[in-house]
Amino acid sequence: MPLTMAAIATPAGGKTTTSSMATTTMRFEKRASMASVSSSSQVGASKAVSVRGAVRCGAQRARGVMPVMAVSTTRQSTMTAVTTMRRSTETAREAIVARAGGGAVEINPNDPPEEEVFDMTQDGQKRRWGMVIALFVAFVLCNLDKVNMSVAIVPMAQELGWTTTQKGLVASAFFWGYSFTQIPGGWLASKYGGKVVLFWGVMLWSFGTLIAPMCAALGMPALLASRFLVGLGEGVAPSAATGVLAKGVPPSQRSKAVTTAFGGLDVGSLLGLLIAPPIIFRLGGWPAVFYLFGALGFIWGAWWLMKFMNDSSTDMKEEAVVGGKKALSIPWGAFIRNKQFWALTVAHFTWNYFSYGLLAWLPSFLADAMNVTLSKSSFLSILPYLSTVVVTALIAPLAGELESKKVLTRTQIRKYSQTICFGGGAVMLTAIGMIVNSTPAAAVTNQTIAAVVGLLSVTFGMAAFIRTGLFCGHQDLSPKYASIMLGVTNTAAAIASTLSTFFTGYFLSKTGGNWAYSLFFPIAVLQIVSVFVFLVWKSDPVDFDKAKTA
Repeated sequence: MPLTMAAIATPAGGKTTTSSMATTTMRFEKRASMASVSSSSQVGASKAVSVRGAVRCGAQRARGVMPVMAVSTTRQSTMTAVTTMRRSTETAREAIVARAGGGAVEINPNDPPEEEVFDMTQDGQKRRWGMVIALFVAFVLCNLDKVNMSVAIVPMAQELGWTTTQKGLVASAFFWGYSFTQIPGGWLASKYGGKVVLFWGVMLWSFGTLIAPMCAALGMPALLASRFLVGLGEGVAPSAATGVLAKGVPPSQRSKAVTTAFGGLDVGSLLGLLIAPPIIFRLGGWPAVFYLFGALGFIWGAWWLMKFMNDSSTDMKEEAVVGGKKALSIPWGAFIRNKQFWALTVAHFTWNYFSYGLLAWLPSFLADAMNVTLSKSSFLSILPYLSTVVVTALIAPLAGELESKKVLTRTQIRKYSQTICFGGGAVMLTAIGMIVNSTPAAAVTNQTIAAVVGLLSVTFGMAAFIRTGLFCGHQDLSPKYASIMLGVTNTAAAIASTLSTFFTGYFLSKTGGNWAYSLFFPIAVLQIVSVFVFLVWKSDPVDFDKAKTA
C-alpha cells in the first residue's frame, strides 16, 4: 500500500514532497474506485479523511514538522479506507460468483449490471447471437440424425425382414447411448466448457451416422452399435448447449436464446421428415440419408471450431474477478432435496416419452393405422412439426415481453408454459386415441386422416411451450450447475425415450396393433401427472453451494 508506507516510513525533512504525496493519493483513489462496486457514503468519507490527512502530512514533512498525532490519524483513516475497500471488493466478487455460480439470476442491489458480467456492446451482441444460431444449427443436425432412422426404418424393415419388436429395438438403440452420456456430459461441460464438449459430441454422432449403412449390411448387432454411437454423441449436446447458454447469455435474453437454440430440434424434425423420403427415392435408397446427414455434421464441426469454440469473448466475465477455475464439487444432496429439481426431472421424463415416442413411431402409425404410403406419411408427419416451429417463433419474443413488462413473473411463465404443453397435449392425444379405437384401418377416410393430423398439429403446437418452461428451468435455478442438472434430468428423460420407443413396439405386438393403448393413452396419462407435479415450481435462484453445507 504505497500511501500508508509513505505516510509512516518517510522521515521528517526527507525527499517526499506534497506533489509526490498527492500523486500517490491519486493512485490510491483510482484503485479504490476500480475495486468498489457500491457507492457507500462510508467509503467516500473514509477516502476523504485519508486524502486530506495524507496531503496535510506531506506538507508538514516538507517543512520538517510531522506531528505524531497526524501520523496516527493518517494511518488509522487509511487502514479504514483499505478495509472498507476490501469488503466492497469481496461483496462484488460474491455477487458475481453467486450470479454465475450459486444461481443469483434475479437482479438485486449487490449485483453488478449485466454490462459488467457480459459483453453488451454491439459487437459482443453480434458474436453472442451468432453463437446461438450455431447452436440452433447443431440441434437441427441433432434431430436430422434421429429422424433419418424414423423414416428409413420402413424400407429397411421391408428389405431386411424385421418384426415390429425388432423395429422397436433398432429405434431404442440410440437411447442406450443417449442415456449413458447424460450425467458424464453435464460433468464434462461444467469442468471443461460446453463449447468443447459439444464439438466432440457432434463429431461422434456424425461418425455413427455415416457408418450406419455398412453396419446394417453386417447385421443387427453392428447396426445397434452404430446407433449407440449416435446416442453417445447426441447425449452430451443438451447439457453442453445449456452450459454455453448459461455462461454466455444474460438472464434478460435467456428465454429468447434458449427458445431459439433448442428450437433447432423442431426444425430438424421438420426438415428430416420433409427431405428424407425424396433422398431415399432419388439418391440411391435409404443409405443415402445416413451418408448425407453424417457429412453435414462434419461441416458444422469445421464452422464451430473456427468461429466459436475458442472464442472466450462470448463467455461471462466472472472468471476474471474470481481468479480462475476451481475444482468442481457437485452438490448432489442439495439437488435431491430441492423440489424444483424433481419437478424438472418429472417434466423432462414426460417430455421425452412424448416427443421421442412420436418421433420414432409417427410415420409407422400413419402408414399402418391410416393406410398412408411412406412418402405421404412422411409429408403428413411434417405438419405437426411445422406447427411447433411456427408457435416457437411466436412464443420466444412473447415470453420475454411478458416478463420484461411484468405482466407475468418468471415463475408464472414457466408454470403456464408447462400446463399448456402437457395439459393441452393430454386432451388432444386422448381424442386421437378415441378416434383410432373407433375407426378400423379399413374404414379410414380422408376426413379421418385430416382429423388425426389436425389434432396432432395442435398437440405439437402446444408442445412448443416447453421451450419457455422446462428448458429455461435449469438456468433459472443455477447457471453454474445448469449443465450438470440438465444432464441428470436428461438421464431420466433418456430412459423415458428408451421405454417409449421400445415398449410402443412391444405393446403393439401384444395388443394386436392397438395404437391407442400402445402410444397415445400412456403419453396422455404421464402428461396429466406432470402438470400437477410442476405446480410446486418456483423460478427463484438457488445457491446450491450453501444448500450443500446446510
